[in-house]
Amino acid sequence: MMTETPVQHNKIERPHREYRQWLLMQAQLQQDYASNEKAVSLINLVESVYGADLETGLMLCRAWADLGELTLLEQRVERLLADNQLNCEQRAAIYYCLSFSRFQADDLIGARRAHQLYLSLASNINQESDEKPSA
Repeated sequence: MMTETPVQHNKIERPHREYRQWLLMQAQLQQDYASNEKAVSLINLVESVYGADLETGLMLCRAWADLGELTLLEQRVERLLADNQLNCEQRAAIYYCLSFSRFQADDLIGARRAHQLYLSLASNINQESDEKPSA
């Protein structure tokens, strides 16, 4: 005779955080070595289960820039810049993706503006690293 195993409902609400990290690692590998489309699918899966955050947003920006998905990229950029306290490097990465994507879409003026913002932030990063005392 089969007996039912009691289900612990508090443990099945969301998969473990380790699984989230594993999915993001797989998405990063797809992005770096295989398919941006598959990376976007994995990141969207992570966001649907765990919610959107800065890490997934930055990953999607890079993937959409590589895919030339300017509309999706610009929507996420606006949300990231409005909703998060980004450091200088993160802002620079966002503007780099935006400049690349706008250039691919033949929006040379928009690409130039985004690239100038990227260069400004990159020079700030370099100045900050030069000002740090070496140990």
